[in-house]
Amino acid sequence: MAFHAGLALFSGGYIGVDIFFVLSGYLVTQVLVRDLTAVGRIRGRQFYARRVRRILPAAAITLVATAIAYAVVASPVELLDALGGFRAAFLYVANWYFIRQSSDYFAANVATNPVLQFWSLAVEEQFYLVWPLLFGALFFLTKRFGRWRWTAVRGIVVAFGLVSAIAALHLATTDLARAYYGTDTRAYQLLAGAALALTPQLLHLGPRWERIARWVTMSCVAVLLFVATSLIDLGPITRGVLTASVALLLLVALENARGGVAKDLLASAPFVYLGRISYGVYLWHWPVIVIAAHDRSLSPVTLFVISCVVATALAAISFRLVERPIRASQILDRHRGPVIAAGLAASLIFGVLVMPAILDPGSGTVAASSRSKAASRGFELLDWRAARDDFVGLPDCRGKPASRCTVVKGAGRRVVLMGDSDAWSWIPTFTEIAKQRGWSLSVLALPRCPWQRHLQVIHPSRFECAQAQADWYDRVLPKLDPDVLILSHQAFDDPRRGLPFVGPDGRGAYPATPQLEPLLTDVSSAALRELRRPGREILILEPIPDPPPELDPLSCLSTGRPSGECSYAVEQPTPLEEFYRKQAKRPGVSALDLDSVVCPRRPTCDAIVDDVIVKRDRNHLTATFARSVADKVAALIPETPPAASNQGAGGSEGDRELVAR
Repeated sequence: MAFHAGLALFSGGYIGVDIFFVLSGYLVTQVLVRDLTAVGRIRGRQFYARRVRRILPAAAITLVATAIAYAVVASPVELLDALGGFRAAFLYVANWYFIRQSSDYFAANVATNPVLQFWSLAVEEQFYLVWPLLFGALFFLTKRFGRWRWTAVRGIVVAFGLVSAIAALHLATTDLARAYYGTDTRAYQLLAGAALALTPQLLHLGPRWERIARWVTMSCVAVLLFVATSLIDLGPITRGVLTASVALLLLVALENARGGVAKDLLASAPFVYLGRISYGVYLWHWPVIVIAAHDRSLSPVTLFVISCVVATALAAISFRLVERPIRASQILDRHRGPVIAAGLAASLIFGVLVMPAILDPGSGTVAASSRSKAASRGFELLDWRAARDDFVGLPDCRGKPASRCTVVKGAGRRVVLMGDSDAWSWIPTFTEIAKQRGWSLSVLALPRCPWQRHLQVIHPSRFECAQAQADWYDRVLPKLDPDVLILSHQAFDDPRRGLPFVGPDGRGAYPATPQLEPLLTDVSSAALRELRRPGREILILEPIPDPPPELDPLSCLSTGRPSGECSYAVEQPTPLEEFYRKQAKRPGVSALDLDSVVCPRRPTCDAIVDDVIVKRDRNHLTATFARSVADKVAALIPETPPAASNQGAGGSEGDRELVAR
């Protein structure tokens, strides 16, 4: 809870889930072992019925209440973005849903989804579904081992756990979201607990170990608290492996300790009660934080206090009125099959029918502006739902023939558009220009990946970006050999964006620090030197204006507010833009300021221009708008190469005037 509230000291507080997985694997496997030793088989209907009664009622209440509360505070765009998460939560596939969302650059922000915490519940449910079947099959197949049967079972469980841990550590270097949310890459923690349950001799070491166990218990609790802080610099997966190891040792120590400060504290009445309602506390705390912080600036301490008080109160109410009566019901205990069927049916109905009824905002049409020349030519986009998904596909020739990145084949100049997701946004514009002028247009773009070699955003995708940059520079560009190279990226040094970078030396440069601007200018200078060729023009597209952090124009439009209330002001050029304008004085380099194209009423940027919604999110143009301004952009780019004497000043007379402005 401290981690989710944003308390900097507990930036590793997500290890609470790691501990829970180990504990869950331990307790559930103990239940299964008792079944096998008592009756020789796993009582499946009893197991699954108890899981349904334990998990589904509290989860369903939390999801429905969260959906209703979120519908009150969120915009229609935010509701539509959250709908998939609610549906996945009810169907217990939330972890895989968030993996897909994390890899989809234009998807909604996973971190603001009010049901993000259900990813771990999905992992649990998938484990509960599969583990009894696998464990029972494993027990049956090892029958021939005789008295070594349990040793064989334990060895196989440990082997699979090691494979899962190795896979998680490997994936963490290339796809952190996949490693963090994946069921298979979390299985090692569940299997670690299972392996301990299959090793009962460690739980009864004898009286001579009691004193040592008490000290080990205290030490393990202290280590876990330390690992949950920012005082140790570890990645989420490495931290998870360490946490799982310490949690195993803690369980062994607790089972062998007789008394002691740590065990007595954990066995005290407040802690026992908190343990009883902890499932509900976990379910409620995250939506409380998301809803409380929506459109508000609350300090982490305030959020932490609010989440502790409200989530604990809601969990206590849910436990008393819903969870405990259902779990203790003797009637439900006698009707296990119907309980399982009812639970599955309820999950399906709520996920597929009820959640869309609460969260789907319906019509997406916004108020039109006056009819315009652009609208009369067929460029009209006044449905925010359509604008939300209005982008073109991104060509990808990494490790493939360079021709795979060519989107327009022409007999004229060879043009390459290169950069991050802003370059992606400009594809419709330059596709239209290429068709008009007979260019051959290729696109080298990747989200969160600058055109500058050796510059990456500090993000799990940075390794993919580094590979892409090397491929672009070393293989693809030499094969395409462009006459014109158009470079585009987001406003890297806009203090409102807060993008951290890593440079060639591997050191980080963070927003509002002295290291950022020198890093950006140095790598830009080096990249321009590498990209320049005799006869090649380099055109740098200056970043287009972004709205302030508190405004998302599309979200604003979806609320039905007048489009004028969704506008924002153009900021002053950033130091990096000024640097590009200085570079435009060099031969063969031009800088193009497109602010007046995106914001015709400059210095005001409108959410709708000529009956077209401008942006599909805070940062990216809709494909329709990008296509509609192709003629305006083309008018700023000479059709023929500028004379050598003009190149030193940044291109044609019109270009120099534009750059100066």
